[in-house]
Amino acid sequence: DSMGYPLPCRVRYFDPEQRRAGIPPDVAALVETMTADEITLNLVNINPVAARTVVVQGGGYAEHQIIRVTNEEKTVPVDSTTFTVQLDPGCGCRLRVTMKRYANQPTSVFPWDR
Repeated sequence: DSMGYPLPCRVRYFDPEQRRAGIPPDVAALVETMTADEITLNLVNINPVAARTVVVQGGGYAEHQIIRVTNEEKTVPVDSTTFTVQLDPGCGCRLRVTMKRYANQPTSVFPWDR
């Protein structure tokens, strides 16, 4: 069966260095909690020497608009379908992502081609 199926998800990850969908090498992601308009996301770079960059998209097809991202220290307004996280070697972060779900026309175009 060559029929495709939709990907219902709250976030989708992209590897900007390799220009592909998916979590970059050495990066782990965990969705800790979800509510109607927020998720708590943990991202960790397990590589002890190389930094990693991950693009986080709202929904499988950029259908969710990301309003803001909060970590332990500050809140950053986003107002976009994606945001980028830089992870230093051996470091991680816990992010609370606030989004407006189903606010955008779905697209399968990768973030850097929009």
